Amino acid sequence: MLFTPWRSGWVAVVLSLLVSHAQAQLNFNPPRIVVADRAMELMLIDGPPARVAIPATGLEFVVNTDRDVFYSRKNDTWYLLRDGFWLKNSMLASGDWINTADLPSDFLTLQVSSDWPQVAAAMPARQAVSPPLPFTISYEPTELVLIDGVMKLEPVTDGGLQFVANTDSDLFRYQDRYYLLLSGRWFSTRDFKRQWSTVRNLPGEFARIPPGHRKARVMASVPGTPQAERAVAEAAKPKRAVVALGDGSKLEVPYVGEPSFVGIEATTLLRAENTPFQVIRHNNYYYLCFEGAWYSSTDPRSGWRAASEIPEAIYTIPPTDPAYNVTFVRVESFDDSSGQAAYTSTSGYYSRYYTGSTMVYGTGWYYPGYYNRSVYWRYPQTYGYRYGAPWGIYYPYGYSHSETYDIETREKDWEWDLNGNKRRVYHYGPRNHIGSGEYRMPASENYKGDGK
Repeated sequence: MLFTPWRSGWVAVVLSLLVSHAQAQLNFNPPRIVVADRAMELMLIDGPPARVAIPATGLEFVVNTDRDVFYSRKNDTWYLLRDGFWLKNSMLASGDWINTADLPSDFLTLQVSSDWPQVAAAMPARQAVSPPLPFTISYEPTELVLIDGVMKLEPVTDGGLQFVANTDSDLFRYQDRYYLLLSGRWFSTRDFKRQWSTVRNLPGEFARIPPGHRKARVMASVPGTPQAERAVAEAAKPKRAVVALGDGSKLEVPYVGEPSFVGIEATTLLRAENTPFQVIRHNNYYYLCFEGAWYSSTDPRSGWRAASEIPEAIYTIPPTDPAYNVTFVRVESFDDSSGQAAYTSTSGYYSRYYTGSTMVYGTGWYYPGYYNRSVYWRYPQTYGYRYGAPWGIYYPYGYSHSETYDIETREKDWEWDLNGNKRRVYHYGPRNHIGSGEYRMPASENYKGDGK
């Protein structure tokens, strides 16, 4: 069965879609939460470290992390480039790194290679004056909450709600429990050393936070408040993309090797796994969701044309799959006479979801990134890069940062090429959020990928 394009009444339709999507199985289980009372950094590695050998050297680098992490096979030592200085450690998983200016000679090979500009900028190695901060290193979604010394509690309401004043995190205490807001979700614990649990019913005292309070921004995540209702209203405003019917002919979808597809759970659909573009196969036809519009083709690489209809099966993709966000993009109109097609996307396309009462960022599910030799990209992660800046007016999840560095989420800022001998990413931060509508992956005439 094919989806019938929207013709009118988009407001009611969008609101009904938000409600229906709210029934989807978002994941509200807490991530790993580390609370520290001293300065510390978070190093996230997207699953077990994927080490890739660097040709003509005894070095390897970890491809599935946003950090510059190297391993020397000659002396069995790990090296980390941070802010222009070098650190070393005998174990990657250990958080206690030490400064060093003594690097294996193999790094000189990287210094003269155009593939490693960040290494060249840090050579010759300099000895840092200050000792490095310890690391929390994690292979799973993790949030680091830093408290500056002894915890300082200050009152929020006269009903006993307090907040921790010496942290940038949204951390509160009420009665005998701590409450933490992460990506629009509330978690609580009695003891930081114990397991956190999901908050099913937030105490009503949170709704009494004064509008002008330092922590008033969390009100958008407090059910029943005007701020939460306005956040839902903002999310319900669709974004409209109008494209010429032939615009798709300009699109060339690059793959690492030959196109490879994997099954989508609980559907008969297949999703392309070795491209950062969102290509879905239904029967023997391919559908590309790109910049909030749909294209179709009989070839997964090219020959794209604006799609007039989308298989209903695509709208059954579950939140457990990284292509879930495309279920929030619909055909609004398709007009052969004008030569234009219009598509409408709502907040879920941008990883912002309605729970039935509030908006949250991310599905809560972990999607392992894709890597193949030196190629790597990751999918949007709900946790690990704390979301906290205004989006629109009321919804506070628009850009992300970790405890260690700021991140621009514009995908086109990530530098890619398909030459199999080059490191693909020269910028820090997960800038390739798949599906936000701004990604470009330049093709390379030099790449002869074999998919191995």
